[in-house]
Formats: sequence, C-alpha cells, structure tokens
Amino acid sequence: MSGKTRDYFGTLKSAGRTVLKEESASDCIQPVQNQVPETPPHIKKYRKSYKHQHGCTILHPGLVDAPKPQGNWLYGKKTDPSDKAGDLFKQQPEGIKELINEINEQKYASHIKEPLGTMPTRNYNWPEESKSDGFAFGQKIPPSEFTAKEVVFPPDAKRDEESVRLMYLKSHGNFEAGEQKNREYKWNVNPNEYRFGKKDEREQEQMKKILQHELTQNQYPKTTIISKHQEDWKNYNEDPLGKPKNLAQINSRMPAIFGETKKDEQWTAGQCINGQPTQKEVQPDIDLGKATKFGFRNQTKQGDETRAFGVPTIRNDIVKTGMKSVADPQNYGDEVPAVALLFPEKFSHMGLTEQDFLMLRNKKDIKQIFESIGIKYGIGKFEGVFKRAKEIQNTFDDKVSVKAFQLAVQEMHHID
Repeated sequence: MSGKTRDYFGTLKSAGRTVLKEESASDCIQPVQNQVPETPPHIKKYRKSYKHQHGCTILHPGLVDAPKPQGNWLYGKKTDPSDKAGDLFKQQPEGIKELINEINEQKYASHIKEPLGTMPTRNYNWPEESKSDGFAFGQKIPPSEFTAKEVVFPPDAKRDEESVRLMYLKSHGNFEAGEQKNREYKWNVNPNEYRFGKKDEREQEQMKKILQHELTQNQYPKTTIISKHQEDWKNYNEDPLGKPKNLAQINSRMPAIFGETKKDEQWTAGQCINGQPTQKEVQPDIDLGKATKFGFRNQTKQGDETRAFGVPTIRNDIVKTGMKSVADPQNYGDEVPAVALLFPEKFSHMGLTEQDFLMLRNKKDIKQIFESIGIKYGIGKFEGVFKRAKEIQNTFDDKVSVKAFQLAVQEMHHID
C-alpha cells in the first residue's frame, strides 16, 4: 500500500504524489478545530476583533503595550472640596446669631433711614400749607395764545427770499407743492410756448378725393402692361408667400379634375346596412313577448281567469294553533306591519299591544287591573261604571274591554 492507492505490482514504483490523511478535500474545506492559525501579536491589536472582546478595556493601539505606572495611580487633577449649595442659600442667620446680626446692623445709617421692606422716612419739615388737600408743587403755567398747529405752521410767517429758497432747493431738494423741476437748459426757443415733436401733415379733402377719384390720377404711378412670358417666369421662379410654389404643373393639356368620376350607384351605404325590407317584413313577430316553450306559458285554463296562483305571504287560511314557535316562519296575520315599526304604539315598550286593550275581560279581571294602577271604587260605583262600559262596548255579555272601561271612567270618575 502506498497511501490510499493499492499497489498490485510491488516491484514497480508508484507514479504521482501520495495523498496524506490530513490533506484530503474535506480537511481542506473544514479545518480541524483549535488548529486555526492566529493573528500575530504585533498585528492583533490593530484588528476590530481585538477591540470587541468581552470584558476588555478599549484602548488605542498605541497604548496597548505601553507600560502602566506603579501603584494606585489616578489621572487628572484633584478638585478641592467647595461649599455646598444648601449652605449658600442659607445666608440668613438664625436664633442668637440673628439677634446679634440685628444689633450690629442698627448702627448703619442706611439701616436707619431705609429699613428693609419699608418706605424710607427722610423726616422733612414741611410747611402747613403743603399739608392741605389739593396742594401741588411747582408753578402753574398760563395757557398760551397760540395753538400747537399755529406754532408748527405759523400763519403770518415771513417767506424766505428767492435766493434762500433756491439754496435749500439745491441742498435739500425742498420743492414747492406742484413745482416742476428745472434743469436750467439753455433753449434756443421759449419752452413755455414752443411745442416739441414732429407735426403730422393731415391730408385735406379726403372724402372729395374718394368720390371724385379722377382728381388724383396724376398722383399715383400708372399700371404697366408686361409680357405674359415674363409674368409666368416670375410666378415659376419666385416663392409666393402663403402659397405652394409653382412647379410648372399648370398646363392646358392637363385635366382640371384628377381621378375617375363617381358613377351613380343603385345602393348607398345606408341601404347596405339597413336593406330594403317590405312592410310585412318589418312587422313584429307574432310570438314577440310570449313564451314559446310548452309548460312555461302563463296562460290560464278555462275557469281559472280569476284564480290567484301561488301561496300568499300572510296565511290567513291557516288557523294558528297554540303558541307560535320561534322556528315557525309563517305569518298568520297577527304580526305588526311596517307602520308599527316606524310609529310604535304607546305601550309597546311594556310588551302591550292594541289587542290587549280591546280584549274582552270579565268583571273580576277588570277590577284587578284598575286597582293595580291605583283606581279603586266602591261596589256601587264600580257596578255603575261597569254598566256604562257595557253600553260603550255594545255587548250583552258580562265582559268588557279595558278600553271601554277606561272611557267609562273618564265620564263617571267625578260622580260619587
């Protein structure tokens, strides 16, 4: 054996390079752990992985190998202890110190004349006149004979001389109201009387010349008749404004209209689309709007002309038996209509309907209902009200409705 290659011929030397165990393709792609070459120490301090180590101080690469001072060395300058903020705010002494401070402060003149928190007293000796009400210091100024407007704009002020006014005009631009600026040009004419510009010569007797044009024949150049060849050459050689150039296409031998003349066709485009149907062909079909399939025609048989087909929504033909189930979708005619949902009855929130007030009840039930709402009568009056309710109900049975008894109560409630 030589490596992984088996040698069947021991006398012959194996060709090529032997493969070692550590140099396989798998070992080259996945190297053995703990055998990865590390970064040299003198380069390791410059890598980011060195700075991001856990539990290590981040240092500049130049300080990694720098020697550290011996002992407990502290960097920076030591700060001397200062006064506390609380002691600075508490400047006012307390207790005995405050009393001693007040005794020491009494000898100062400022403390005597201007005590803290009070108005200073200067001990002036005022005369008796100043102590009376309405006294005011100073001298009263008499009213002036001129108003403020007259002081600013005096009416009789003397105007400045012309030389003085021109001096202020030059130095301060003090123009009078509506004064025109004078540039002191030396005109050869009087600018106040002379009109500048060019005068347009107006033509006289224009309407006369329009009506009598023979008067102006000698004023305009006459028309000159030239050769037609010269005019044709001019039209061919020059480019007319707003028109196509003449390329000698004008020829008397060429036709005036190009193309083939249109022949009279028997059928137009509209006739090709609509055609020419007869009156019978444009009539609607006989079975238009009717079912042509047997069994789907809505045609009644003889005798069923007034018959209503289908099942009605409100089943008045079925007798409601007992209590209606919640799973019963039929409407037996006892459900409220849509108007009752929009305009509910007065006592619908209490679960009462109009039928409850119109239901016939015996005398015992009527008495119990009205006594429960606070209306109690004696035997005689109750019999009289009940008799009146029977007349309103128009019944001969010994039963009335709550509505009828309520109307009877409204009529006979005040009768003892």
